[in-house]
Amino acid sequence: MLKELCECGKVATWCYMPGYLSGESPFSCDDCVPRGCECVYHYCDVNAYHPPFERPFLPEGVENVDWKWIDEGHVWAKIDENGRVEPCAEYGYDPKGWDREINPHTDETYEE
Repeated sequence: MLKELCECGKVATWCYMPGYLSGESPFSCDDCVPRGCECVYHYCDVNAYHPPFERPFLPEGVENVDWKWIDEGHVWAKIDENGRVEPCAEYGYDPKGWDREINPHTDETYEE
């Protein structure tokens, strides 16, 4: 099965689900996907949310192994095994890569 490729040429494991109006490819490999977005950040300030939390939402696990501070003491994010913050929640992930849909009306093909 053919796989979607990132612009760098690696198999794409991430897909920006809304897509792009510009026609830009929504597919990225694990190295090229944009990381960090307010939607994956966690705020410790109980007033950062509406309605306010009853208590701060503190991270579990080990700092710099499972999570890291984005803003020391105020904002944290989960991290992967390489210490990288998760991409935006609008990215879908497939560890095997995204299958490429073949358009029979074009002659654009490539192998994995």
